Amino acid sequence: MSRVLNGGLRLAVVWAWLVAAIWTLAAQNPPAPPQFPPLGTGISAEEKATLQASVDKLSARVSALRTKYRTSQMADRVADVEVYLDAVRRPLKYDERLYAGRGSTPVAYALQTLTTGNARADELTNGHAPWVAESGVRGFYSRIDGSAQPYILTMPSNFDAAARRQYRLDIFMHGRDDTVLEQQFMAKSTTGYTSKPLGAGDDRFMLQPYGRYTNASRFAGETDGLEAIESVAKAYPIDRNRLVMTGFSMGGASAWSYIVHFADRWAAAAPGAGFTETEVFLRGGLARQPQNAVQRTLWHLYDSTDYAVNTFNVPVVAYSGAIDGQKQAADAMAAAMTAEGLTLEHIIGPNTAHAYEPGARQQVQDRLDQLAAAGRNPAPKEIRFTTWTLRYNKMFWITVDAVAEHWARARADAKIDGDAIRLTTAGVTAMHLAFDPGLAPFAAGARPSLTIDGTAISLPAVAGDKSLSVGLVKTGGAWKHGELPANGLRKAHGLQGPIDDAFMDGFVFVRPTGKPFSEAMGKWAQEQADYAVSEWVHFYRGEPRVKDDTALTAEDIGANHIVLFGDPSSNAVYKRIAGRLPIQWRADGVAVGGEKFSASHAPVFIFPNPLNPKKYVVVNSGFTFHDQSNNDMQSPKLPDWAVIETTKPGNNYRYLPLFVESQGFFDEAWKLKGSARP
Repeated sequence: MSRVLNGGLRLAVVWAWLVAAIWTLAAQNPPAPPQFPPLGTGISAEEKATLQASVDKLSARVSALRTKYRTSQMADRVADVEVYLDAVRRPLKYDERLYAGRGSTPVAYALQTLTTGNARADELTNGHAPWVAESGVRGFYSRIDGSAQPYILTMPSNFDAAARRQYRLDIFMHGRDDTVLEQQFMAKSTTGYTSKPLGAGDDRFMLQPYGRYTNASRFAGETDGLEAIESVAKAYPIDRNRLVMTGFSMGGASAWSYIVHFADRWAAAAPGAGFTETEVFLRGGLARQPQNAVQRTLWHLYDSTDYAVNTFNVPVVAYSGAIDGQKQAADAMAAAMTAEGLTLEHIIGPNTAHAYEPGARQQVQDRLDQLAAAGRNPAPKEIRFTTWTLRYNKMFWITVDAVAEHWARARADAKIDGDAIRLTTAGVTAMHLAFDPGLAPFAAGARPSLTIDGTAISLPAVAGDKSLSVGLVKTGGAWKHGELPANGLRKAHGLQGPIDDAFMDGFVFVRPTGKPFSEAMGKWAQEQADYAVSEWVHFYRGEPRVKDDTALTAEDIGANHIVLFGDPSSNAVYKRIAGRLPIQWRADGVAVGGEKFSASHAPVFIFPNPLNPKKYVVVNSGFTFHDQSNNDMQSPKLPDWAVIETTKPGNNYRYLPLFVESQGFFDEAWKLKGSARP
């Protein structure tokens, strides 16, 4: 009996040791997050060679067309060709999935895609683009990375280009499908209306942006949607006062984000399902991978509930299926709006899960038609506006130019009564009131009165074209007429951080060519650069501009944010500006204010570029979120700066595969303030 017990005990000890060893190994080598998008073309080497030959031929034609129409209004029509090229070229180059339509094969469908591109190239070579009069695929060149990005455009019935009229534009943001790369999007995002809260008509276009894959219109995805709208408005007579924002599922989250951040652009909006905040929606994920205080602070960028009061400025008709788990999105917004004294119009499909119930869909459609017919008022007499960052700083005729502190709520509410403007603020330190020509609700020559936070301010006379503009600055707790000083650094719209903000506009990755501080640091910097390029290619569906430090030009610096990889020894551009940056890095370590870190550490940060203070310089980082398995987790994972221990594995591996030793935000003058350790 004792031998059995002793044997059992020995077995239990061995088993416990094995379990402990497995857990230790797992902690040291955590499993990699899923790959998005899935890799593998699924074709043979011979098939790939056949496709590559066809890709090369069309690529040469596109290059010639880009040269021919570089400065022409036809430039976007070249993008209409290039989106077909890239839909096949990039999967071949980066080993991504090729789509096969029903009854087809990946090779056959890829050749069909290229054939369509060649047919368009034939027309465009002769100066024609007949497809612009038909519903279908369009493209534009993104200012972020120069890539051709696709969208689907449904034309009005009986469209007449010669008719002197403007048209309503409906925007529908698509849901999530991790397998939908460009080829499949262009094939499956049909021009019909069946699954959308919109109806066809002779007075409207419908735009479906691709949005750079599956990101719920965050960061570059947000820019993509706005650029797609501008692409349509540049080519067709769009009524800016009849833009309607909609979306469903992930697209519902996209729509909510566009609604609260750009409420002054839409005549009406109809988000369906999706998500609107992080804490409740991601409770399971947060339990598995808790977010630190800095990361939670940065939820204020995209948590729509934090901007709920902005729905005062636009009619919103939400939709949910009664038994859809994503009904929580509208419920959370309804609660946040109630706290602001607002009521959400919420149409619910009975006995319906994650889909539009036909009767409820018709109700949404009817309401949107009613609201779009009334149109947007571009200069309302009452505004209620909140923001947490100068990235989102405008609501109609109010523009916030400076805040007391980023990531704390700022507020500006205004009301016009006769010839008087009453304005109350919180957390705002500089702003502009600006009515475009024809929009000031006062008589030409009138001098309306302004009271801001109880202080009377004199205003200039309304111009003869009925425009009016005034700058306001808060100094010593008192408001006065004036402008912020032109000299000196300060956080401003598009120049306020965090690190991820640099990737919402044009940027260039700058690789080092010199000798690094150490071989290990050189290897780490190279890995960061390679990872940033790969993540951008696969997830944001473009190819970043990449240059060696010795090849960067004044034109590059003037037009783009620059993203430097390496250290002040290895990167010549970094060396030029190192002494003018707030974080110092030498061979013996990193200095952040009074904090010192050893030679195995490296800084990661964003700062106004000393060579062009209207643009950023970023050091050793691409975008900072690295788990694409849930869109709501695609929020910034680093603030304005961080110090990384390069020899340790990530201390939040799935969301941020770096070991953060210290991190923090710069203040409103871009100076260092307190740090935090994860």
